[in-house]
Amino acid sequence: MADSSEIIDAVFKDWAVQLDVTIEALTLQILTGQHGALPDQSDENAETKLKTLIRRELTSMMFGYCVTINGGSASADTGMVYLVDENGIDHTKLGLHSAFLGYLDSTRRPTV
Repeated sequence: MADSSEIIDAVFKDWAVQLDVTIEALTLQILTGQHGALPDQSDENAETKLKTLIRRELTSMMFGYCVTINGGSASADTGMVYLVDENGIDHTKLGLHSAFLGYLDSTRRPTV
């Protein structure tokens, strides 16, 4: 059985990989005009700017999910869903939001 930190790191790795894949997919779709709009093709930094924008917005969204799990959102007034690993360790109020950003940083992913 894995220890609690390994479990949380595995979850963060899954989230980070999904974040990376989604950013790449959205960037490609937008740059190729799959959604009916193309960025300024004369801007040689368009792809980098677009990836930065998408990463910032999706990271913020995922940060918000962690805040919700931590009980830091309005839904906590109604009730809480607890994040307990297979070792019985409750991760609900352990600062997942800052831990996730720390994981992104430690794996050299921008947190924007």
